[in-house]
Amino acid sequence: MSSIRPGITIAVFLAIVVAASKAAPERPAGKDIPALEGVSLNKMRFDGSGFVQEHDDGRITRFTVDPKMQRFTDRLFARYDVPAGAAVMLNSRTGRVITLSQYLGNPRSAQIPSVAFDPSPPAASLFKIVTTSALLERGGVTLDTKTCYHGGSQKLRIHNLEDSQRDDSACASLEAALGRSINSIFAKLSDRNLDPGVLEEYANRFGFNREIPFDIAIGKSEADVPKDRLERARTAAGFWHTHMSPIHAAVIAQAVAQGGAMLRPYIIDEVLDDKGNTIYEGAPEFVGRPISASTARALRGAMTYTVRKGTARKAFRDRAGAPFLPGMEIAGKTGTLTGRKPYRAYSWFMAIAPADDPEVALSVLVVNEPKWRIKSAAFAAQLLNKYFEDRLR
Repeated sequence: MSSIRPGITIAVFLAIVVAASKAAPERPAGKDIPALEGVSLNKMRFDGSGFVQEHDDGRITRFTVDPKMQRFTDRLFARYDVPAGAAVMLNSRTGRVITLSQYLGNPRSAQIPSVAFDPSPPAASLFKIVTTSALLERGGVTLDTKTCYHGGSQKLRIHNLEDSQRDDSACASLEAALGRSINSIFAKLSDRNLDPGVLEEYANRFGFNREIPFDIAIGKSEADVPKDRLERARTAAGFWHTHMSPIHAAVIAQAVAQGGAMLRPYIIDEVLDDKGNTIYEGAPEFVGRPISASTARALRGAMTYTVRKGTARKAFRDRAGAPFLPGMEIAGKTGTLTGRKPYRAYSWFMAIAPADDPEVALSVLVVNEPKWRIKSAAFAAQLLNKYFEDRLR
């Protein structure tokens, strides 16, 4: 299940979150459900058919993870030996966890107790999904809206928010801006079309600033949208102020995949008592609707640009230019941001596959040092190729 060093126990609880204006029915917290007491991912073992945990009181917990995909993902992390990384794949139609792999290869990263549930990494350009949603639903902007811009690839200054006949040497649609992750366009469009508070509202809709409901304790992802004009524009483009866990990123991808319906992810399939009776079962559960179905469809379509012509194009093709997943379109979004003290390059990729009829939602976070081992998009391409290999063959 995890390549994190043994001895780390993760407390289990279930919590209900309102991810949109419509709340889900309340359920008791995991700590109040005796059947879930003592569940720990670090105590799982493979019993020949799946992953289980045997408890001292005779209970048996069965987990949802797919053994083939789990082992493949764990081995992939071990091969690249990144300082830290996590990959979470969900069944986008149910919220069932297919893979939850996490890796700590650098002792200096050992203070992170659980990479997949750690909310401290910057959300980076994955936050552009939130911004795009707000622009489409509240900003009067369409995917075809063209904006001319200059600069902004590394830093955003106040002049990047203003039109300049001299400096605005390029123009692109919102769809292309999402696929190519053009910061200046997101800064401009959000500054001009979103009222103060709207960006924070949509961040909250997508589960920021509240607990993500899950079988395992997850740190709260935070989005602090500043009142300052420039800082708010920087936030919209993915420059700091927002932080997110890998499992939260997978939940956001799942909501976009499922027509805007956010589901509670679950990793516990069932719990049996000492007599073999089922005393707990995991099941799909709707927890909110951050965006409309039409917005979700538009987003998925725009996200295919990322893989076809945008920032993830090379990652999904071989050296001859042939796609790794022929005949299947992938919706994706990259995100990259670098911290300096110590140096950490956060490489994100969010994916939905197939884009036209989604089955899985995936998030990958790879943390690199100055010498990069692998980008998250390339890592994700290998995972998706493995998952769909029988169909592609």
